[in-house]
Formats: sequence, structure tokens, C-alpha cells
Amino acid sequence: MQSPPEEQRKGLRAAEGGAVWVAAFAIGVVVLTVLPLLQKRFLKAPPPIAPFGEWRLATLDDRRPMGSAELAGQVMLISFAPSPCDAACVDRQLVFARGVDHTDDLADRVRHVTITRADNEGLKAKAIGRWHVLAGSDEQLAPVLDALHTAWRLRVGTDAGVSVQERLSLPAVVVVDQLGAVRDFWRDDAAGRGNAINAARLLATRGPQP
Repeated sequence: MQSPPEEQRKGLRAAEGGAVWVAAFAIGVVVLTVLPLLQKRFLKAPPPIAPFGEWRLATLDDRRPMGSAELAGQVMLISFAPSPCDAACVDRQLVFARGVDHTDDLADRVRHVTITRADNEGLKAKAIGRWHVLAGSDEQLAPVLDALHTAWRLRVGTDAGVSVQERLSLPAVVVVDQLGAVRDFWRDDAAGRGNAINAARLLATRGPQP
């Protein structure tokens, strides 16, 4: 059998190339259509664990009252600091506070909050921007730490500590949604803080049911 003339071979190659391009285009359309749905399915904030409840503390630096009422409707990233707070403790909280750089575009929809005792001298005058250091007496801290303990037990299955100092020493970052529900706990390290910030961003941009 004679091979097809050169022009026919060129035509066959062009047809094959066109078929490949059409197939690639079709696959691309499918991927671009399905990918957002897959992302929406898998990029979700954790479900609510327990309510964080009503509480009222004050800013550590100027004693301005602030609590669940003032922060309602905002997503909170919360860390806890024992008192006294040594140099390593202060450094850890300042690293946590720099997380505001990753939520600048969300303005006041996300707040970074550190909760501690009113006698925490190590963190005084350290609050910056949307990072609030909120403090109170053991009695004032009780509703916050009780809610923390309940959510921790439901999520992890262990105690978050017995005393105020033990609970304030919990090495975790908590995300509370705009409806006041604890969504999850992340370890207070670089990876954990990054995951907590991602969850907070999802809640702030897509609402409490992302």
C-alpha cells in the first residue's frame, strides 16, 4: 500500500492536532467548572462545638470594658496567657498578635484577642491595632474559662485544666465565630496559627455556615 501524499499526511497531522486541542479544551472546561465546587466542598471551617457564652472583661492597658457584646458579629481568634507571663510567654503572644497582618483586608470582621489575668504586667502596653489584651479577676474570667473547658472536653475529651492558671496556660488558639460559637482549637505554633487564621478568614468571608 502506498503511503498517502505529503499533503494528506499534513492534513492528518492537523486533524489529529485539532482533535487533541478540542479534547484538552473540553477537559479544561470540566476542570474549571468542577474545581470551585470541590474547593467549596473541602475548604470549610469546622462545625460549631459549643457556645462561648456571655462574658465581660476589660482591656489590660486602659481598663476599657470589652466582652462578648462588643465583639458580637466578629470572628475572634483567641489565645490565653498565664500571669505572670515571662519573656517566652510575651514573645508567643506578640507572634500571635502579628497574625493581624493576615487579616488586614477583612478590617473589623476578625479580631485577635488574648485573655489573661488583670495582674499580668508582662503584657501591659503591648496591645496593637486589632489585637486586644483582655483581662479580669478570677471571678470575671470564670465564664470565659468555663466555656473554654466545656468546648475543649467536647472536642478533645480531656480537661483543659482545673485552676485559672492552668486554663490560661493552654497552648492553643481558639476560633469563635460571629455567632459566638467555638469552632475549634489549634496548637499555638506556626502551623496551628496558620490553620486558625484560614478558618477565621473562611468564617469572615462566607459567614458562619461556609
